[in-house]
Amino acid sequence: MKKSVVVLVVLAGFLMGSSLFAHHGTGTSYDMHKVIVVKGVITRFAMSNPHSQMYFDVTDDKGAVTHWSAEMRNPRNLESAGYSRKQLNEKFAPGTPITITGNPSKAGTPVLVLGKAELADGWSLTGAGSPAPGVVGGLVE
Repeated sequence: MKKSVVVLVVLAGFLMGSSLFAHHGTGTSYDMHKVIVVKGVITRFAMSNPHSQMYFDVTDDKGAVTHWSAEMRNPRNLESAGYSRKQLNEKFAPGTPITITGNPSKAGTPVLVLGKAELADGWSLTGAGSPAPGVVGGLVE
């Protein structure tokens, strides 16, 4: 009886632990060896769990619009880094032009993990995602 309880507890711990690691698979979803720069206009910013998100539209030279999203850290991490919810909602208001540096999706979809977001006035948010090689603390080397 005791052995079966121990086996069940160990098995439950393993299963729970593996799902926690699976969630934080940034390297499996994003190309952490590639850094891209995308310019667009913010359509929405959501400071929410488990990851804050920025949505923005990118227009190519032919006028075609692609809807992008950038994954960021959770609200608590952003606030701990000194960025308030009010400040980010004001800075990332819909219609604001933005330049995003980050790691693109391995699947080729218009999604990236944010390394740096820079506004036209020079204000920037850095290290809000999971910077890759070539991006140190959100700054491109």
